Amino acid sequence: MMASKSDEYKTGVKIITGLYILKILQNGPAYGNKMAEEIKERTQNLITPNPNALYPLLRKMEEDGYIIGEWDNPGTRSKRVYTITVAGSSLVSILQNKVKESFAERERKIAILRDDLQLY
Repeated sequence: MMASKSDEYKTGVKIITGLYILKILQNGPAYGNKMAEEIKERTQNLITPNPNALYPLLRKMEEDGYIIGEWDNPGTRSKRVYTITVAGSSLVSILQNKVKESFAERERKIAILRDDLQLY
């Protein structure tokens, strides 16, 4: 069964968001809302992570061993602070290459349309 355009888009957004998470965590520990704000700011509102998508992604990345999350106050469980693991650090270049290839393909398609429609 082929993935729909919508599924491809969602997967692309997840990969880009995951890459942002890892790159943010390379600069030090952070909690979910802080990462969401930073992604929104850095992308000039192009990506505004929804908590309903962000937190499952963080849990998946934690399950896969790319990040570690710990409660800042285990008694109240108010904020879960994440740090990147060695595996997460090595995943950064892999994701960068995936995103770079995806962007290059999109840019190639846009160039064809721009040329054909004479949108210079």
